[in-house]
Amino acid sequence: MVLEEYPDTRYRKNALLLIGKAHFYRQEYRLAEATFQQFADEFGETHPFEKVYWQAMVKWKQGKSQAALETLTSNLVESLSNDQKAKVHLSISEILLELNEDKSALENLLNGAELTSDADQRGQIYYRISVLAFDKKDYELALSANKSVIRYSLSKKRIEEANLQIVRIHRLLGNWDVVMSEIKSILIDDRFTRIHGNLELELVRLYQMQGKNDMAKNRLESIIKDYARSRNSAEAYFLLGEIAMNEDWDLEDADKKFSQVSKEYQKSQYTPTANLRVKQIKSYKDSQTSIGTLLETFSNTQTDSTNSDSSTANEVQTADLLPNYESLANHYYNMGELEAFHFNRPAESISRFMNIIDSLPNTEQYAKALFTAAYLTMEQDDTTKAIALRDTLLDKFPRSEFADYMRVHYGMDNLDGSSNQLFRQGELGWQSDPEGAIDTFKQILRQDKSSDVAARSAMFIAVMYDRHFSQADSANYYYEWLQSHKPKSEQAQATINRYEELQQMLSMMNQVDTLEVQDSSEIIIEPEEIEIVDNQVDTMNVIAGETETIAKPEESVDVDNKETVEDTIIEN
Repeated sequence: MVLEEYPDTRYRKNALLLIGKAHFYRQEYRLAEATFQQFADEFGETHPFEKVYWQAMVKWKQGKSQAALETLTSNLVESLSNDQKAKVHLSISEILLELNEDKSALENLLNGAELTSDADQRGQIYYRISVLAFDKKDYELALSANKSVIRYSLSKKRIEEANLQIVRIHRLLGNWDVVMSEIKSILIDDRFTRIHGNLELELVRLYQMQGKNDMAKNRLESIIKDYARSRNSAEAYFLLGEIAMNEDWDLEDADKKFSQVSKEYQKSQYTPTANLRVKQIKSYKDSQTSIGTLLETFSNTQTDSTNSDSSTANEVQTADLLPNYESLANHYYNMGELEAFHFNRPAESISRFMNIIDSLPNTEQYAKALFTAAYLTMEQDDTTKAIALRDTLLDKFPRSEFADYMRVHYGMDNLDGSSNQLFRQGELGWQSDPEGAIDTFKQILRQDKSSDVAARSAMFIAVMYDRHFSQADSANYYYEWLQSHKPKSEQAQATINRYEELQQMLSMMNQVDTLEVQDSSEIIIEPEEIEIVDNQVDTMNVIAGETETIAKPEESVDVDNKETVEDTIIEN
C-alpha cells in the first residue's frame, strides 16, 4: 500500500525487501520470487548481495537446492563484509543439513561463527555446532563448541546446558577425574542450581562406568529424596528399576520403581519405556504363575488317571489336556522371549526354550523355540549346541521361514519350496493364475504356521477371497485364522475392522436364513462365540532389532482339517 501511494519514496528499496521477506517467511514463494525479481530489476546493480542472496533462498525453498548452493557459493567474494559472508555460510549450512551432508554443514557453521560480529549470534551458532557434533559423536568438536557457547551466549539456559554437556562429554571420553572436578565445582555454584539434579545423575553414570554400583545406587536413592516429583527423580526411579531388573533380578522391586516413574514426572522421556517394563514384568509373572498351575493340573490328572480303571476316561482326559500343552508351551516361550530380548538375560532364557524342545515337541511353538534357542546359543558362542539345534530345525521344518534364515546365515544353499520362495511365487503368479496363487499361500499355512510369512499369507488369502472372489465364508475363515494365530501382527491389526464387519454381516445373513426355514413358532438364535486367542510376536522381528514387544500366549488351530472343510464349502 505504501508503494502504491508513494511509488517514488526513498524507502522503496527497504519496502521491497521487507515485502519479499514477508512472502518468504510466510512460505509464499512465488510472490517472494516476483518481489525479489522486482527488487533486482530496480536495485540489483547497487545492491548485488541482497539480490543474489534472496533469489538463491527462494530457489532453495522451491526445491532447487543444488542451484541455490551454487548461487550462494559463487556469492562468497572478497568484496562482501564478514557479516555478509557469515550469513551466506549459515544459509549454506541449512541447505546442507536438509541434504544430510552434516560434515560440510558443520564446516560452514564454523566459518559463520568465526566471521559474524554479533556475539549473541556467535553463541547460537556454536550451540548448533555442539548439538550436531555430539550427535555425530565428534566429541572433541562438541567439547570445543560448548566452551564457545559459555563464552559467547547471552542465554543463561544455554550456558547451563553447555556446562552439563561438557561434563557428559568428558565422561564419554573417559576423563573421569575431570568429570568429578567439574561436577564438584558446579554443585557449589549457586548460579547453576537448576542443573544440580542433572549433575547428580551424571555422577551416577560415572559410578556405573567405574563399576561402583553401590555408590551409584546410593546416589540415586538420595536424588529421589532431594529432587522429588521432578524430571530428575523420574529418571532416578527408572535407573533404579533397571538395576533391580538387570543386576539384582528382583522383579518385584523393579516393578515398584518403574511404576513410580510416571508419578514423579508424567512427561519424563522414560515414562513410555517404564510403562512398557511394567507390562512386561506382569506378563512374565502371569506366565510363571500359569506354568505352575498347568504343571499341577497335569500332575493331578496323571494321579487320577493312575487310579482309574477306565481306558475310555483316560482317553478323554488326554484329549482334554491337548490345548493345555499348547498353553504351557506358549507361557514357556513368553518367559524366554522376555528374558532374552527385554530383560537382558539371554543365557538364562535358553532353558525356557529347551523346555519346549525337550518336553513339548508337538506344540506349535516347537519350531520357533528351535530357531530362537539356536540363535541364542550361537550368540553365547556355544557352537556345538547351536549347530545341533540348527540341524534339528532344518531336518524337521526344512521349508519354514526359520530354516530359510538359518540357511542364509550359514551360507547354505536355498531349498525349493521354502515358505519365502513360495510367497514370492504366489505374488508373481497372482495376475496370471489367481486360484493357483491362493493354493500356494495355503501351502505356506500348512507347512509354516508359526513364522511371519504365515501372517502375510493368511492376510493375502483373506483379502482376495473378500475383495476378488467375493466369498465371504472363505474370507471370514482366514480373517479368523489370522486373529487367532497372529493377533499382534501388522496384518491382524490391519484387518481387524474388516473381520468384525464380516462377522456381523454373516451373523445377520444366518439369522435371515434360519427365519426362512423355521416354522412360525418362536425362534431363539444364540450367536456362535468365536474365541480369539492372543498370539506371540514374531521372534525374527525381535532378533532383527525392531521395537520392543511383549509376547503373549497363542492356541493351536488345525489348519489342515479346517481348510478341508472350507475348500469343500467353496467347491459346493
